[in-house]
Parts: sequence; C-alpha cells; structure tokens
Amino acid sequence: MTDDTRAPQPTSGPDGGADAADSVGGAVHRDRKISRPDEQSEPAMDTHPTDDQARIAGVVVQTRADVGDKSEERIADVLRQRFRDIGLDLGDDRIRALAAEVSGS
Repeated sequence: MTDDTRAPQPTSGPDGGADAADSVGGAVHRDRKISRPDEQSEPAMDTHPTDDQARIAGVVVQTRADVGDKSEERIADVLRQRFRDIGLDLGDDRIRALAAEVSGS
C-alpha cells in the first residue's frame, strides 16, 4: 500500500484540503451537491412548530430532571434562565409557581 492510497493529496484550492472527488462516502461536498427528494436537507427541529405551553412543559420536565432536588430559589433561577434562552417571558409569579411544582412543594 502506498502513501497515495492512505490519504488524498492537498489541492491548490483556497483551503488546501482534499478535493470533493477525493472524499470517502461523499462526506466532503462543494456547492455542486444536488439534494435528492428523499434526503433531509433542513434541520429536523424546524419541521414541527411547538406552542408555548409545550415549550413550558418541556422546560419544566428538563429542569425537574436537572435540579429538581435543589432549593425552590435555585430552581426558579434555572427556570428564568431557560425561559430567557428560548425567548419566553414569564412573570415572576408564574416562575415561582413552576419552581414550587418542580420541587414538589
């Protein structure tokens, strides 16, 4: 086996990497790639819209799993951060009620 069969040689292209023709299993693609009808080409998570209630329920479930045994104040802090991260603005009363729910109080 020669060194040429182990790795593609660098090209003179702008990135100096292997050419798309040198890829194994089609892992390297240039802009020439054409999607097939049965090929997923968009992020899967964008395919199903989710309403706010489902997002809230998901955050509560995940927070319970992550910090459900911590103090209500810690749980409330985590909930505030997570709701901020997903773009939901819940009032402090709602956050505290959800924190109490998570802690089992």
